[in-house]
Amino acid sequence: MKAILFMPNYIGDVLMVTPAIRILKKYVSSLETHVVIKQALLELIDSNPYVNNVIVKISRWQTLKDIVRIKSDYAILFRTTFFNSLVSKLSFVKYSVGTNEEFSSIFLTETIKKDFFRPYRSECAILVEKFLNHIGIEAKILPDELKKIDFFGWDTQEIKSSVEQKLTKFGIDTTKKLVVVSPFSTRKTKMLTIEQYVELVNLLNKKYKKDIEIIFVGDKNSIPFVNQIMYKLANNNICKSLCGELNLKELGYLLSISSYLISVDSGPGYVSQAVSTKTIIIFTSTLPEKYGPYNENVKIVYNPVLCSPCYKNECKIKNYKCIKQVDLNEIVDSVLL
Repeated sequence: MKAILFMPNYIGDVLMVTPAIRILKKYVSSLETHVVIKQALLELIDSNPYVNNVIVKISRWQTLKDIVRIKSDYAILFRTTFFNSLVSKLSFVKYSVGTNEEFSSIFLTETIKKDFFRPYRSECAILVEKFLNHIGIEAKILPDELKKIDFFGWDTQEIKSSVEQKLTKFGIDTTKKLVVVSPFSTRKTKMLTIEQYVELVNLLNKKYKKDIEIIFVGDKNSIPFVNQIMYKLANNNICKSLCGELNLKELGYLLSISSYLISVDSGPGYVSQAVSTKTIIIFTSTLPEKYGPYNENVKIVYNPVLCSPCYKNECKIKNYKCIKQVDLNEIVDSVLL
């Protein structure tokens, strides 16, 4: 049996799918899983033992050809779009399942109702349950089974050596406790202000003085934002930046040797969960329950306002109240070294 698994387009979302894939293979170990994913996210699953094959999305036409060539029996859409639904139909699978959005019910064998308040991990689990029921296996996936996120390949000697070289290059003292901060997001409504990050760094430094190394992480897009934070710090030697320097597996290793990650609701917060690092996630315009269940290492900081969660890129009423009222002392008090 072969199954095409359509993956989402963000780091955290891909990692949140991994418990469902693990459970799927637990019930049907002989199932060949063919994962469809963006090139930029390939690192997240290319070492996953529950994935048999990867189809990297290059273009729509090439993706369609690659999927049809596999002659799959089934399709599970962990990301339901019009295109993914259409491809499932054109690949002549016996059974396909996804959520009922973007006219997917026209093409899919079965759909489930899209619930924007249901945890995404639970949605993925329901899709797996539907598939298992279709092939005659009764399954009820429990929330505790979804807490463990799978991420493999970050602990190889090659990755360790690469990260250690970069830590040395940027003058990061690994004899100290490492506190990693991931401040950036593609949505403005998910980020604290530059001034808040400056205050956060100063509060952490005041509490732990010379006992910690504060390290900013992020992709290349985060560099201008983080540079502004470091410029506004009275002493910019109290923190270092590895923004744009680490791939995802290197980030995984760095987090594994760190004492804490402080992150907005973005990919690093889920990489950190996968490598069992203590994690503080700051939620503003998104709903924490949507992205759980969380393991015991995760602390959620969330002070909703009347318009929370809005999931908007920018604040429609222009006051960003959900960001301004984040309690920085709550974050600092949660860092226990």
